[in-house]
Amino acid sequence: MKHPKSLHPANADELAAIALETGAEVPRGALRYPSESGGWRLGDLDLSEHLDKYRDQQLVVIIGSLGRAGAERVICGICGFVLNDVGGCPRCKLVTEEAAKELKERQEAEEALFREIEEILEQAGNTMSQG
Repeated sequence: MKHPKSLHPANADELAAIALETGAEVPRGALRYPSESGGWRLGDLDLSEHLDKYRDQQLVVIIGSLGRAGAERVICGICGFVLNDVGGCPRCKLVTEEAAKELKERQEAEEALFREIEEILEQAGNTMSQG
């Protein structure tokens, strides 16, 4: 697909300023797909959600490209780690694996303790029945 012609940033700013003076909204940012909801995103704005408030309205949409968007920074929503691409966070995965290992070790230690208590109680019961 052919890339659209880019506007000069000063022209885009002038166009945006005029639109703002008239009371229009002027969202700006890198256009990405998909958003968290599966639709288009412009900067931090989910376009599907945003355009929903204009449902059944007559609109004028002016789109101007300012050039190619830089690489998107993907940040883990849990720990804030900057990821190289969309997918699972290696830091969160490591923390989860370590926590699971620690819980398993704790469970095994508790099971061993309960077996030991059970053996002591059995021995005490045997001693009492003999005496």
